[in-house]
Amino acid sequence: MPKSFTIERENLPEVIQGWLKAINLGDEEIVEVIFTEGEVLLRRPTSPQLREWASSVSDRYDKVFRELAGL
Repeated sequence: MPKSFTIERENLPEVIQGWLKAINLGDEEIVEVIFTEGEVLLRRPTSPQLREWASSVSDRYDKVFRELAGL
């Protein structure tokens, strides 16, 4: 199963294009569409620098949590 894929906006179904317009993402060049078990999330992608920073912070958080929980 792919982790990500790219679809040109004009190839998206009309209903998804409507969702993007409704949440003010209609003019964005790139939008992340995230499918979870119970919902579909639409958002602007975060910058690569922010992703790198968040990854290091979450790694430290997870390490401390595991230590506190005794895992």
